[in-house]
Amino acid sequence: MDDKLLLVQFLHPGGEHRPDRGRIKQWNRTKHKHQRKFLKRAGSYVADGKVQKAEMPFWGEWEPESRVERKITAPIPQGPDYIYEPYYVVPKSYDGLQNTDPFVFGEQFHYTFCHQSKAKLRHLLPGSVILFGSCKDHAFVLDTVFVVGDHWIDHTSVNRRRVLAHAISQEYEEVTISPMYQEAAAESNACSPAGSQQTWRLYFGASYDKPLGDMYSFFPCEHYNARSPGFARPSICLPDKTVDNLSQNLNQNVKYIKEPPTLDEMKSLWYEVAEQVQDQGLALGVYAQMPERSTETPAFGHGA
Repeated sequence: MDDKLLLVQFLHPGGEHRPDRGRIKQWNRTKHKHQRKFLKRAGSYVADGKVQKAEMPFWGEWEPESRVERKITAPIPQGPDYIYEPYYVVPKSYDGLQNTDPFVFGEQFHYTFCHQSKAKLRHLLPGSVILFGSCKDHAFVLDTVFVVGDHWIDHTSVNRRRVLAHAISQEYEEVTISPMYQEAAAESNACSPAGSQQTWRLYFGASYDKPLGDMYSFFPCEHYNARSPGFARPSICLPDKTVDNLSQNLNQNVKYIKEPPTLDEMKSLWYEVAEQVQDQGLALGVYAQMPERSTETPAFGHGA
């Protein structure tokens, strides 16, 4: 299959993780139930054309452990109930543990696995844009914009240690790649079975410092305010007649919007999404500090 320039609407159910006990949410091991957390991290965001460094909350996927930083006492409609601080405990076994994909922490966003059993997702040209989000109240709401950069690595369970060595962080290996290739994945405990013959493509997202055609990956966020109830994920609509409109009611699927013929047209669509996010009072998060890594024995759960 030839690589193609595509705008992809990547839909997930979009539920919010709840603590398991007290203030701790353990590593998610629920089959086929990737959810989002409202996370607080130090990082960088773009607002009014300028990059600012600050603590910032945002909706993102983080399947390992996290601590409740604050419970929202008066949640807003479609807003969060909890603000989490992400971290992870290195497990003794990855059996049944869910991977984090997309991964928005560190210097570059990564996407490598979920729904890549669909061949088109393994054949995206640089400049392709993936809109990760959910349908809520008959609207598409956004949590991550992933712009495919000019570098990727194809990997399998046989060669992954060799081809990914020195190309990814230890944290990404332990949070996404290792659980992705867990033994139980062959039993469909993750988004797709990771069979030994299956090839997956690790995409490195275009970043603010290294954009592609002026486009970069981002997540909607805001400057942290200890008294804020957080925010609902921004709703996005692309009315341009040159593309099929975004789905407003699918629960979990991948939709390929009509292929833009040029990178310039993709750029105009990216700008449209970025402007809609900012018009709803949010900034464009471009960097989130890597969550802390711990080798401590978990209080309960998967480390036993």
